[in-house]
Amino acid sequence: MASTEQNIPTTQSALQWVRVSDKNPFEWTTSAPVIQPSQLGNNQVLIKNHAVALNPVDYKMAGSNFANTTLPAVTGYDVSGQVVAIGKGVKDFNVGDEVFGFLNLNSSNGGGALQQYSVGEADALVKKPANISHEDAATLAIAFLSAMDGLRQVDIDSSTSIFIPGGSGGVGHFAVQIAQIRGAKQIITSASKDEGIKILKEQYHIKDVINHAKENVVDRVLELTQKQGVDIAYDATYVESSFEKSIQTVKQGGHWIVLGHFGEKDSPEAKLVAKQKANLVQADVTRYWLGPERAHVKTLVQDQLKQGAQWIIEGKLKPYISQIVKLEEVQNALENLKQGKAGFGKTVVKLL
Repeated sequence: MASTEQNIPTTQSALQWVRVSDKNPFEWTTSAPVIQPSQLGNNQVLIKNHAVALNPVDYKMAGSNFANTTLPAVTGYDVSGQVVAIGKGVKDFNVGDEVFGFLNLNSSNGGGALQQYSVGEADALVKKPANISHEDAATLAIAFLSAMDGLRQVDIDSSTSIFIPGGSGGVGHFAVQIAQIRGAKQIITSASKDEGIKILKEQYHIKDVINHAKENVVDRVLELTQKQGVDIAYDATYVESSFEKSIQTVKQGGHWIVLGHFGEKDSPEAKLVAKQKANLVQADVTRYWLGPERAHVKTLVQDQLKQGAQWIIEGKLKPYISQIVKLEEVQNALENLKQGKAGFGKTVVKLL
């Protein structure tokens, strides 16, 4: 293994995850341990974090620990920074490389992004192009990969109609843009706040934006599709009341995509989709680390991260960063995210 000659500290500032709980799982510290080069696994790198993007899984993991992480640890899984040490089996990266990507959901032994230095698996990282900011690169992990994971499982062309509830969310605003890039004929989305509706219409040029707080979503989608329904609906809201509505917008033989663990066999969602005579598709990036796709994590994650970066360079994809906060402000930022007060798009933590 190799490391930079710059001094790698032994302790660091971090929002440390100290207990599995929905209430107060985190504690701020300036003395969390930094994994040293000699402690890295064969395929691991040590990253000096420049920017980190927040996601709901950051606090959801803290409340359930579904990855069986050994505590104390750190959550946060979207990172962009510089490699300062590499494991002896790492071939694709060198010390000094700027990288971004998706950290292991089991953040034992130095993983987790909400700290100054994080351990990452080389298979889920790619080199950051020089003409992309660390802030933009940090957004291209969980939310972007989730949007890609759902939409890669369906065909989209110039005849496709698609409904994406919650187009102002982290996953939603990426899904809207991916549908545009892939040439969908008609993209319908929804939001409830004037700011979100304005951004979707003016910045992302979405003509059909439904105010789901004031309008009947099902009726409006059917009206916009001449009573046909959409070919695809991608519901990334995590809200069961939204599921019930978005399923009804899908035409017979169409596809209903759901984010997360919803839609399992015999679930309420699966039964509703079957009643609609549609096809159920699950988008769940946790399987990259914890499920059957683990063996394919390098291909699936790296290819999509590279594609996202290329789209940003080409001006086709524009991550929307609603706010940039400091590391010491992360606890409040996560609480705002949990309460639905984080605003449009993504919250990013800037460390350097």
